[in-house]
Amino acid sequence: MDYSTVALSVILVVLLVVNVLGFWYVIQLMLPLVHFGGPFVVSRTEHVDAMIRLAKLTPADRITDLGSGDGRIVIAAAREGVADALGIEINGALVTASKFSASRLGLKNARFVRESFWKSNVSDRTVVFLYQVPYAMRKLETKLQNELPPGARVISNDFKFVNWKPSEEHGRIRIYVKSEVA
Repeated sequence: MDYSTVALSVILVVLLVVNVLGFWYVIQLMLPLVHFGGPFVVSRTEHVDAMIRLAKLTPADRITDLGSGDGRIVIAAAREGVADALGIEINGALVTASKFSASRLGLKNARFVRESFWKSNVSDRTVVFLYQVPYAMRKLETKLQNELPPGARVISNDFKFVNWKPSEEHGRIRIYVKSEVA
């Protein structure tokens, strides 16, 4: 075997590995869409800060971010002192990255699970954060109206519910409060 044959073999192996990793990455990006959620889009820092501020979090709150992506909202809530901050994300790579970030910051009150938020029970949550697309918002409105306890707050970045009227609007951030009557 001469040098050029070895070099060509190495190049082919590298290309194969890159293609496999690229395919895996695309599959991870598509998971939320297959499960009727939105794709991962990074929330801008100023939006995260505004959502946390507008949620008026207390240490007793039990928050969740449905489709938590890289975990920035859960981490911000945990840093505010919320005792139980939960991120629900279907993309395993993002869950791993979120867990790493929370661990690096020493946040024991921030947890992340890999699952579809459609299968998650949010009946014990007092605050839910969302950054979802319109077709997911229609179904989430029903899910949250059925599952959330009265008084729970839903903080939505950018997208709105069809029937549930916000109690407050601040630019593109909407706050919904679950009433006593569903």
